[in-house]
Amino acid sequence: MKRILAAGVSLAVLSFAASAVHAQDSSFNPADVKGKITFFTHWSSYLTDGLFDRWEAEFKAMYPGIEDVDVQAAQDYDGTMGTRLATGDYGDVLDIPGTGVTKEDLADFFQPIDDIKAAKDFYYTANWNLDGKQYGLTYGLGANGIVYNKDAFKKAGIDKAPTTWTEFLADANKLKAAGTIPLILNMGAGWPLDSFNGLGTAISGDPDFNNQVIKDPAPFAADKPMGKSFAILHTLIKDGLTEPDLTTNNWEDSKGWLASGKGAMWFLGNWSINQVIQEGSTKAGVPADPANIGFFPFPYDDSGKYNIVTGPDMAVAVAKNSKNPIAAKAWLEFLLTKSDISQIAGMIPGYKGLQPTLPQLSEIQSYGPGVLEATPTDAAYGKLTNLINYGGGKGAQEVMLAPDYDAAIAKLNADWADAATRLDE
Repeated sequence: MKRILAAGVSLAVLSFAASAVHAQDSSFNPADVKGKITFFTHWSSYLTDGLFDRWEAEFKAMYPGIEDVDVQAAQDYDGTMGTRLATGDYGDVLDIPGTGVTKEDLADFFQPIDDIKAAKDFYYTANWNLDGKQYGLTYGLGANGIVYNKDAFKKAGIDKAPTTWTEFLADANKLKAAGTIPLILNMGAGWPLDSFNGLGTAISGDPDFNNQVIKDPAPFAADKPMGKSFAILHTLIKDGLTEPDLTTNNWEDSKGWLASGKGAMWFLGNWSINQVIQEGSTKAGVPADPANIGFFPFPYDDSGKYNIVTGPDMAVAVAKNSKNPIAAKAWLEFLLTKSDISQIAGMIPGYKGLQPTLPQLSEIQSYGPGVLEATPTDAAYGKLTNLINYGGGKGAQEVMLAPDYDAAIAKLNADWADAATRLDE
């Protein structure tokens, strides 16, 4: 059975050949993997477009005793699963919600999965490891950069990606003069602005930046990494180099803008590239052309050398109260180590035994950026940002929409410093 718990986002099925899967190197005896399981996921688009049907068929070929994988998806995944976790009704396997579950909560909701042989061969295992036990494994990694439409660049007379901030601003003005939105922000949606928090980490050069910044009473001062990141964002808005409407959530429509060249760039992770190529092309009514979409590091100064920050996508876990934990763990193992879900999502697979297939990852690597593997944030960072309603792009949103930028930055610094003194309350 396949069910959408909320309206899903359409994504055209990519023409990936079904991968050859087999049970010989499985962590579990096929005879023990049987019955039914329920899987809650945020991948609503892959459900509506039939990808989960294919993966379930491949899984059943490995484990003939499996009767059904009931996949249930929600677009508002965190909100939906927050309620389910509270009631105890959250199936057998699930994507760990991005909000509402801290590292300290892992053992309350999930069961250890250390008996999965490949668990030690994943990136970012520390994010979901508590007291030496592994509770979750990530689908894959993302790296933030500038996703851009090559044809839009050519029409504006730009023959290569900019490698300095001065060049970036000059190119953005050329795009504006050509009638194209230079940089799509999606500020109305809020969450896309989190990329500029990641830019602060990139500027700092410190993968542990977020855990250290809570000690700074004025992290948004102009000479500090977050101050520089916010100043870049403010300059782009002030100079009219973004979409004019900064309050409406245009996330879905903006995929078509970037695919068609109505918009030239956005600053997001590599996960967004296939959404532009597939969903965006469909929305805009243009041919899907992977070669027209590129990816380069954000040139945040004029040094010519930049850092990009990688981080994990959502993780998958087995419910603590699962009535069929062996089948649940086998499904988790299959999905993350034998299916092509991470490659279809345009990720660097979380399992080190799989290779990324997205060409744009090779492009961004060709610029020779420094790569920072962001350290998992401590609970203190989450508490501080929650106290001032900063997360999910809300802090940047409030500052950028304020009538007085300097006053808004001063207030944010003051609120940050005050929240830091309340962490022990």
